[in-house]
Amino acid sequence: MSQGLRNILVSGLPLLIVAAFAWGPVAYALSPLQNDSQNKTSKPKQTQKVQDTEAKTAPEGEAAPKEDAGPIAVFAEVEAGWKGEQVQQILRHYGKGKVAISIEGSSPTGGQFSRNQSYYLFQDLFKYTITERFQFVQYRHVSDGRDKVYAVAERQYKRNDDGRLFKDKIYVSLHLEDDRWVISEIKSIR
Repeated sequence: MSQGLRNILVSGLPLLIVAAFAWGPVAYALSPLQNDSQNKTSKPKQTQKVQDTEAKTAPEGEAAPKEDAGPIAVFAEVEAGWKGEQVQQILRHYGKGKVAISIEGSSPTGGQFSRNQSYYLFQDLFKYTITERFQFVQYRHVSDGRDKVYAVAERQYKRNDDGRLFKDKIYVSLHLEDDRWVISEIKSIR
């Protein structure tokens, strides 16, 4: 290393090197040496306390539905929330656990998601698509006393990037949790 370059680094001044490659100029900033071997009495750098250490959470939504709301009422709320692109109206029917989600037009394509993760997934879905139609057309096991029910909705949506119209079906299943119907799965089916 040249004596001039060593003097710049030791003196504590940042060094900026610009390199031009085939893909264009790239700038690299070299910070001053952290441990100055000539000054052993220097105090260690103090770190700043991070104020925002909590995980991000979804905004508080509406109150949870009444416990006596049957599965048809829950499906109706999910339908209205999806049509109106109101994420909180869907999420208020989440239980304590994660929900299996796999929806065409969203990213990531599938997995188990918490309420907070689902908030951002639906926000992105509604940001990058326009729901033209969402309507439940089929219900299963809603009146035979089972603790799991499901419904199928027909969905038409456009992608914002190219305006193409897509059609699919959305399968939504519910299960009983503490005398309340909650969403257990949402997935696209063809």
